[in-house]
Amino acid sequence: MTRRRLTLALAATFLLGLVLRLLALQFEPPHHPDEFFQYLEPAWRHLTGAGVQTWEWRAGVRSWVLPGYHGAWMALLMRLGVHDGVKLATILRAHWALLSLTLVWAGWRGGALLTRRLSAGGAGPASAPDAPPAGWQGGLVAALLCAAFPLLVRFSIHTLSELPSILCLVWAVVLAGEIVEARGREERGKAAWMGVLLGLGICLRIQHAPVALVAVLWLLVARRFRPFAIVSAAALLPVALFGAVDWVTWGSPFSSFIAYVKFNLLEGGATSFGAFPWSWYWQQFIHRSPVGLFVLLGLGVLGLRASWPFLGAALGLAAILSTQAHKEERFAMLFWPLVLIAAAGYAGVWVAAHTSACVAKKPAPVRLRAWLARAVLTGTVALVLGDGALHCRGNDFADLTPLRYEAQAWAGRQPDVTGLLYDEPIFVGGGMWFGRPFPQLWFKPALLGNPLFSHVLVPRDSDLMRAAVQAGFTPVYPPTGRFVVLSRKAREPASELPVR
Repeated sequence: MTRRRLTLALAATFLLGLVLRLLALQFEPPHHPDEFFQYLEPAWRHLTGAGVQTWEWRAGVRSWVLPGYHGAWMALLMRLGVHDGVKLATILRAHWALLSLTLVWAGWRGGALLTRRLSAGGAGPASAPDAPPAGWQGGLVAALLCAAFPLLVRFSIHTLSELPSILCLVWAVVLAGEIVEARGREERGKAAWMGVLLGLGICLRIQHAPVALVAVLWLLVARRFRPFAIVSAAALLPVALFGAVDWVTWGSPFSSFIAYVKFNLLEGGATSFGAFPWSWYWQQFIHRSPVGLFVLLGLGVLGLRASWPFLGAALGLAAILSTQAHKEERFAMLFWPLVLIAAAGYAGVWVAAHTSACVAKKPAPVRLRAWLARAVLTGTVALVLGDGALHCRGNDFADLTPLRYEAQAWAGRQPDVTGLLYDEPIFVGGGMWFGRPFPQLWFKPALLGNPLFSHVLVPRDSDLMRAAVQAGFTPVYPPTGRFVVLSRKAREPASELPVR
């Protein structure tokens, strides 16, 4: 492998990750109502004056940092002429899909780091000018897994706080390993970045704190006390930002954080949204990758001498989250990139040991062994990705279907719309998808006689649809499908294509 070929391979890996994320943007259904109501809708409501306000924003248990970030993008796009809520949401989802590609680069650096630490040659310089950097085998495997692992691809387009926290903390763990290797000015710069990323990752998702603790522990175990001090100081910057934003928006520093911890941990309020046994996360991991998970964990254990921070962070996160009664798959999504990188590190050093002697002048048995090693590695990567692809569909909310969102957006674009009734407020897109400053309310038969509500969105052939028809509404969109929009004014069914 030459440096040029490696560069081309990495470029192809990034391109693959981009294509897969664009496909997810087109076909992936919503993952959780929070991705709209907690992180997009507040910004939309602030900018337009119309939108849905959930109880969290009345109780002050959410920070305005991430909605404010989304709102800044919305304000810029509105100044550029983009005012349609569906288009704004799509652009923001595409923006996160692009940012998630940084995980591929983190995988490259993390996998190469672990392969170097596991290899007998260490992290010394390349022997020839055109030789690839040390550890490239594990780096390339980790980059490919982070680019194409189906569950990460699916999750990359959702506007949830878990995604930016994952990006920050995976990079922080990688930088911790590189700091252990680095010296001088490079060490100080990486420590500053690591601190900022650690603080930001924790502030975005406090549940991810175990991963940050392991990253810091790595520095202490390696006796890197000066970088540890820089990391600690730099981590205070995003913490101060979150505190200041709370002060401005809620009236006191860290107000939303205190209210969040009080509601979820001290008062046990999260259990009102569902409680599951301690083994639920492990059942979910096995469900998502019944074969590949054990392959990944096995490879990580074989390379435990170097991979312990990644594997320990993943297992520690799962263990801490398992103690909480309320569980959701998105809370533990950080588990996967950490395990993928840990496994890739050992896979890289293994294939390097079996292929380093593969040159044309070597005996045939040596060349055969090298080709077999490559075949085994290719088969292992294919097994992990294929197993993940077979089991990656579905999420916690089966009723979160794009059909509802498309129907709501269509109703909002009609010139005669003055109000909308829908069957499930939590499973539609709020004010962004409706796009009109008109009322939207939960369907009640008594409201069908109110002339303010011109359209109804309900399941097709349901009792709600029949009640609307009896009240004088007529199905208008779409011609077929699970959900239907009815209008108070009869007209021909629309042929317009649904909005994605």
